[in-house]
Amino acid sequence: MVSRYGEIIGVLSKYGLAEFVSHRPVLRRLSIPLTRSGGRWRPPRLVRESFAQRLRRALEELGPTFVKFGQILADRGDVIPEEVITELRRLQSEVPPFPADEARRQIEKSLATPIDRLFLHFADEPEGSASLAQVHRAIMPTGQAVAVKVKRPGIDAQILADLEIMKQLASFLDTYTSYFPVVTATEIVQEFEVQIVKELDFVEEFLSITKFAADYENDETVAVARVYGEYVSRDVLVQEFIHGKKVSEVIASEDPRWDRKEINRRTADFVMSQLFINGYFHADPHPGNFLVLQDNVICFIDFGMVYSLRPYEQENLNLMMIGLSRLDPSLVSRSLLRMGYAEGNVDQIKFESVVHDYIESHLARPLEYIDIPAALMELLQVVINYGVKLPPRLIYVAKVLSNLQTIGAALDPEFQFLKYLRDFAPKMWAAQIASNRTGNKVINSALNWQEVILTAPTLLQDFHRLIRDRRFEIDVPEADHLAETVDRIGFRMTFGLVLSALLVSSSLVVLADIQPQVGGIPLFGIIGFGVGGLMGLAFLFAGMVSFFRWHKHHR
Repeated sequence: MVSRYGEIIGVLSKYGLAEFVSHRPVLRRLSIPLTRSGGRWRPPRLVRESFAQRLRRALEELGPTFVKFGQILADRGDVIPEEVITELRRLQSEVPPFPADEARRQIEKSLATPIDRLFLHFADEPEGSASLAQVHRAIMPTGQAVAVKVKRPGIDAQILADLEIMKQLASFLDTYTSYFPVVTATEIVQEFEVQIVKELDFVEEFLSITKFAADYENDETVAVARVYGEYVSRDVLVQEFIHGKKVSEVIASEDPRWDRKEINRRTADFVMSQLFINGYFHADPHPGNFLVLQDNVICFIDFGMVYSLRPYEQENLNLMMIGLSRLDPSLVSRSLLRMGYAEGNVDQIKFESVVHDYIESHLARPLEYIDIPAALMELLQVVINYGVKLPPRLIYVAKVLSNLQTIGAALDPEFQFLKYLRDFAPKMWAAQIASNRTGNKVINSALNWQEVILTAPTLLQDFHRLIRDRRFEIDVPEADHLAETVDRIGFRMTFGLVLSALLVSSSLVVLADIQPQVGGIPLFGIIGFGVGGLMGLAFLFAGMVSFFRWHKHHR
């Protein structure tokens, strides 16, 4: 580890990156190796490149851990400058493959079975090679073609050692610099550690694929590759080999078999249902991880980067997106503050006015002029400027939606994400109402009322005892009139709440498009609106009668 630490510091010094670890000019000078040129000491030519270029080159030279870290940073538009993100996106995860003999040994050791008994055929030439693993084609004894994902030998130890060094460097950054005023460098490294440790365990990926397969087993528009559980370990993952076209090839192709509009709609439905209904989403749906199969069926591959939204995150994310679809700054601002645990700590009126200006600037315009990726990132920046720490998962949600917009625009130039969002909003409402979190709230409220009801007899007995023993007396002038007024107010409030609940639930029923229907409108929704209308008229009539009586009495 000591030698690796020295190697890392040496590479950082080689690329003149002391400005990234300290604002102190002396330390920066010491980190830049000087060379003799024309009788004068001058920094080498590479140090004259931009900071972003030097950072990218340093990460590539430092190896897989730092390349993956750079790729993660490329998604953090909330804390990383745009020029750095642009350069980090050039990081290549493709690396030279390791020998097939090593892959064979790794498979046999991990699955404790000779490879000749595992497969009828194992291709020595890998289909692809990345920083953490490579993939080989093979034929199982059943004749099924499979893709065998094999982890690089020794990669675990290297990454864990690098993580310890990165934590120390992050602590140094937080102590001596102010590069990360809202999200600390330590928090970014901790988030990266959770993700990469998960990616190192192929059992986690197997569980993710299994969950996706269960969620979409009845969806004929989506395919999920079958995974063979008996061939899965921390270091090996065997799954069905998918024959399909990359979406980038479909976009470039003129083949009439591909219905681009339909592919785009199915992709949007798949991604949006992950985020806003299931709360469990593929966080890296770039064109290389997205295949199109026969009959325009879509299939995502490589489930190493999967995130699960916490219930409160999904609830407030849904409300935020519904607010954006309705151009409602109040709903958007309250949802963002709740997600960042900042409600009550930020001037909500001022924050809402900023969100209102943002909506006017980015969303309240013709749909063809709306740049969703840029708008989402600026919204996140607005929140960051207020010192609100948003959950890291929200950053990946923004990334997924950005990819959806990009792929959608390429497949269907007429695709408008905001219009699609407005059409999808009723499903988000329905999911919100039907969620376990909503059910839990109802159950908790019911339990609280149950406790009140069960303790009410005891309280009444105590109250009766006080009155009987003449230890409790109340003398209120015009008590009967006051009691009548309170009863009337309570009845009106209860009536109004019941009426509101009836109208809201009827609206959800109509939007949910359930059967049976009359004229294309759900019957239960019509009944609900009819009852609500009668109640509303009765309420209005009673109010007018009360008003005229009061007016006559006080003339």
